[in-house]
Amino acid sequence: MEERFKSVMGPEDSQRSQLSQTKWPRIRKVPQLLRGTKDFKKHFEPRVISVGPYHHHKHELKAAEMLKCQMTKRFILDCGQGIEVLYDKIASEISELRKCYSKKAIKKYDNEELAWMMLVDGCSLLHYIHCYTTEGKLKDLPFKHQNASFVQQDLLLLENQLPFRVLELLLESRFKEDERMQMIERFIWLTINGREAGPSKVAVDPKEEKPSHLLDLLRRRLLVNQNARETEAGKRKGWNSFRNVNELKAAGIRFKPLKSVPLREISFKSYILFGFLKLPRITIDHTTKSRFLNLIAYEMCPEVPNDSVVTSYICFLDSLIGDPGDVKELRQQRVLRNFLGSDEEVATLFKEITTDLIPDPDTYEDVKGEIQKHYENVVSTWMTQGLHNHFSSTWTLLAFLDAVVALFFGGLQTYCAIFLRGNRSP
Repeated sequence: MEERFKSVMGPEDSQRSQLSQTKWPRIRKVPQLLRGTKDFKKHFEPRVISVGPYHHHKHELKAAEMLKCQMTKRFILDCGQGIEVLYDKIASEISELRKCYSKKAIKKYDNEELAWMMLVDGCSLLHYIHCYTTEGKLKDLPFKHQNASFVQQDLLLLENQLPFRVLELLLESRFKEDERMQMIERFIWLTINGREAGPSKVAVDPKEEKPSHLLDLLRRRLLVNQNARETEAGKRKGWNSFRNVNELKAAGIRFKPLKSVPLREISFKSYILFGFLKLPRITIDHTTKSRFLNLIAYEMCPEVPNDSVVTSYICFLDSLIGDPGDVKELRQQRVLRNFLGSDEEVATLFKEITTDLIPDPDTYEDVKGEIQKHYENVVSTWMTQGLHNHFSSTWTLLAFLDAVVALFFGGLQTYCAIFLRGNRSP
């Protein structure tokens, strides 16, 4: 019984204490709650390339091992240092690096095998990122164009991560200090915003705490530099009666794309008859579901701050998207770009992602409260619905204005005919 008492009462929070003493947070497996997700393997397990020990042994990924060696060779040749030097850097810290993974998953790898795995995976990963972020270098990758996008998806899976410390050790062997995080940050920026355009340099804060891994950095950049705002509306709790985009549109609410990415930046402003809901632009393609599911899985891990912003953001979008018509409206307002094919597929995608998800009730509570306040304005809703129903097209509105102008001039003409003539009579 004494041992049982100690297991509960002391030492204080032994599991959290162990996590805080570990130099780099553990790389977790996908929580059990999400393992029953539809198409689990498709969205949580790598399909082309493995990174780290969790999926290293899989036969279907062996074909990429040869390609990883090619990329590792290219990276090391560009470093100008021997492979032995890079290996020794990782091997010197392998005892701490082992702590980042589940003991059960790495017990079959000794320190030498694990250090070699991290060297090859780290060098090939950084070579991919360098080619991806440098104009004209994609052709230097050994992957065919069709497979390159799947590699991009694989690199941002929760169970397919390397400790960021490994990347730091390898980056310092090749790049100048001001170039190291710049390359990684640009990779994340392009992942979020797409490759159509983008700055050649991305702002880097040297004082920021280092991320655990690439997926952690992606999540941070989706939330960057923003704090949850508490307003009077945010303190109100209760039901939201609005249902979807088109229902909000009928209440005079329009949608505007934000220029910035942070998910906390969603805002709503009411102007009596009309309101504007500002949302970050989002691109929907074949990688979207996997990326957000892995971010959601990461938010469920114990060491991640308990705010669930990504989960809440996806649930908020799902509340706006009830059918393909809502997707179409968001497309037309340039909030959403659809590369899946049909608006129905996008609506279905959000329903599948949010199955069994519970958002943080405080996230976006101020926005929801302001929308609800606007929505409950019966006069505003009635008037804007009338405008929407009767003047939904430009031609109808022009015809109405033309009629108003005609009535005005007709009335003016009548006034002149009656009163002015009356004043002239003797």
